[in-house]
Amino acid sequence: MKNKINEILFLESRKNIKNFIIFFIFLLLICFIFYHSDIFNFVAIFNGIPALFTILGEMFPPDFSKILDWVYPALDSVAMSITATILSSIFAFPIALVASRNINNNIFLYSIARCFLSVFRSIPEIILGLIIVISVGFGVLSGTLAITIHSVGMLGKFFSEGIERTNNNITEIITASGASKKHIIFFGILPQITQEFIDLIMYRWEYNFRQSTILGIVGAGGIGFELLSSLRLMQYQEASAILIIIIFLVVCIDFLSSKIRNYFT
Repeated sequence: MKNKINEILFLESRKNIKNFIIFFIFLLLICFIFYHSDIFNFVAIFNGIPALFTILGEMFPPDFSKILDWVYPALDSVAMSITATILSSIFAFPIALVASRNINNNIFLYSIARCFLSVFRSIPEIILGLIIVISVGFGVLSGTLAITIHSVGMLGKFFSEGIERTNNNITEIITASGASKKHIIFFGILPQITQEFIDLIMYRWEYNFRQSTILGIVGAGGIGFELLSSLRLMQYQEASAILIIIIFLVVCIDFLSSKIRNYFT
């Protein structure tokens, strides 16, 4: 009994030492960032506060005089997000099947699919947009392609992880009945992950719309290009009006996505 108590105390002390080492390393990392980075440059932040309030003051009241000129760019941004989400979902699903260990036993194809998804999601949308704008030209097409490529990488990763988390007992029962790989996927795996896939796609749609506004910086069209133009011309009242429109659209997309998720629940 005494030996067991000593063993428990020894394991507890080892756990405490391990936690202390982790905390100490984390503290050293914070100190390194604090002294070797401008992230915690409180002097610059303090000096920039008056300018920030000045700009915010110049943004009010919002100027909606050109709202009719912003309708089509706003619709372009929405169209970009919807198109990119649909295309990326279509392309990501088959790649995710190849990138799932419980579906694909070929380690070579599995590694290629995983590498493919990693490359696509590692390049930021704005860099992809810049490259595609140079290749294809300015416009909504460039933004749609950039968002689609990045979304394929992200959705493919999440889809494959969802597939690998499915209950293997169900698929084993279907496999034992002599079902083909196609039947295993459609009757054993998809019913388990449909709701998760819908949630991921709806979340990605919300994210893609926000990215469509950012891609206006590189000339990919949409409402983001109008926002950038207003900021460059220091038309801050117009910029605040465009920001209000973007916020309104984000709220609408969030509402619609929640309704769609509830419908498929």
